[in-house]
Amino acid sequence: MSHARSIAALIPAVCALALAAGCGESDLRARIDAAGVYSPGRNDSVPRARIELGRLLFFDPELSGNRDVACSSCHLPVDHAGDGQPLGRGVGGRNAGSERQGGVELPRHSIAPFNRSYAQSLLWDGRVERLADGSIRAPVPLPSGIATLLEAQALLPLIDRQEMRGEAGDVDVRGEPNELASISDDDPRAVWDAVMRRLMAIEGYRNAFATAFPDVPIGEHGIVHVVRAIALFEMRLWELTDTAFDGFLGSEHRPPSDDALHPLARRGAELFFGDAGCVRCHDGPLLSDDAFHNIGVPPFGPGKAGGIDEGRFLVTGDPRDRFAFRTPPLRNVALTPPYMHDGVFGTLREAVQHHLDPEATLARRELLVGGVRVPIDPAVAADIRTTLSEDVRPLRSLAPDEVEALSSFLESLSSNTEQFGLPPAAGEPPEVPSGLPVQGSSVERAPRF
Repeated sequence: MSHARSIAALIPAVCALALAAGCGESDLRARIDAAGVYSPGRNDSVPRARIELGRLLFFDPELSGNRDVACSSCHLPVDHAGDGQPLGRGVGGRNAGSERQGGVELPRHSIAPFNRSYAQSLLWDGRVERLADGSIRAPVPLPSGIATLLEAQALLPLIDRQEMRGEAGDVDVRGEPNELASISDDDPRAVWDAVMRRLMAIEGYRNAFATAFPDVPIGEHGIVHVVRAIALFEMRLWELTDTAFDGFLGSEHRPPSDDALHPLARRGAELFFGDAGCVRCHDGPLLSDDAFHNIGVPPFGPGKAGGIDEGRFLVTGDPRDRFAFRTPPLRNVALTPPYMHDGVFGTLREAVQHHLDPEATLARRELLVGGVRVPIDPAVAADIRTTLSEDVRPLRSLAPDEVEALSSFLESLSSNTEQFGLPPAAGEPPEVPSGLPVQGSSVERAPRF
C-alpha cells in the first residue's frame, strides 16, 4: 500500500472530527494532499510537427479497414472527446452532428482521454496497464519501442474488427477489398504493417512522418511512430488543468485561491474528501485509484466477449473480479455523460444517486437508457450482487442537499475549454492526406488547437 493510500484510509475518521469542528481551506487542502490529489502538469515542449502528424492521423479514416472510421469517430472534440452515447459505434457508423449513428454497436461506453497520461491503467477493464516493474501489459504483444500506455492503447482499435478493422470480405468506401480484414486475428503485427503501407503510399504522410521524426531514415517509420504521434496530439488537446478545483489547489505555476470554488462546490469537496468517503476510490491526480470495483452497475448492451460483461474478470480470470470495472477518473466528468462502463446513467446526479443504494438500482425492473426502456434481468442482478464492493456506498447517509453539493463539486472539475482555445471542433484539420472525409463533428471547424 502506498504512503498516500495509507493516509487516505485514515481520512474519513479524521474528517468527521474536522467537520464537527468546522473545516477551513487549509484543512481541506491537507486532506486532499493526503489523498495524493494535485493539479497535474502540462508538457508543451513536444515538437509541433509530431502533434500535427498525430492530429492528421487521429481524424483520418485511412487507418480503418473500410476507410470509414477514425479515432475521432468515437472521440469527438465537440463532445469533449466522447460521443455522447451509452455505447460506442464502430465500423459502418457515421457522424451526424455531434453523434455517432449506425454501424456496429460496441460493448462499452467510449472513454474520453482527458489527462490519461497520468493513469496507470487504461480502458474499463484495465487490459492495458503499467506493471510494478515498469513494463506495459496489453492483450497482444507490443512492438518494440512502445513507451507509454496511451501509445499501447492506440494500437488496439486498429486490430479490433468491430472498432476499426472490419470483417473478412468487406469492401471499403472506395469499392476496394479491405486488405486489413483479410489478415488473421493471430497476427496483429501484420495488420499494423498493412496500415503503415497504406500511409506510406500517400505523399502527404511520407512528408509528415519525415518532418515529425527527422532522425528516422525514410522507409523506416513504423506503427510505433503512428501511435506516438496520436498520443502526443491527445495530450496536447486534452491535458487540461484549468478547472475551478485546480484553482483552489494551486500548482507550481499559480498560488491556491480560496475563492476558486463556489461555496456549494466547496461543501461538496468537504464531503467528497470527508465523511461521504468518495476518496476511498477516487484519489490521486485523476481522482481515480486505478483499481477495479463492482459497484452494481446494471447490465446493458452486447457485453464484452458476448453476453453479460464480467469486466476485469475477463482480464484476470479471478472470480473476485467479476463485474468489476476501473474506477473512472473524474476530471471533466460533468462534460462527458452518460456514465459507467455501459453508459446506463444519463446524468451526473443519477450516477451519484446510484452510489447511495446500488442494490435498489439492481432491484428495479427496468432502466431508461438513452431514451430506451431496458429490462433488468433479476438473475443477472443477483449475480452482480455476489461480488458487490463494500466501498460503493458513502460512509453515511446523505441528504438531498448533500447530493447536490457533491454534484456541484464534480462540476468544478470541468475545464474551461474556451479559455484553452478549444471551442467545438477544436483540433479538426480542414482535410487529411488521404483525401477521405474528415471524421469529426460535422460543424464549423476551428483549426487552432
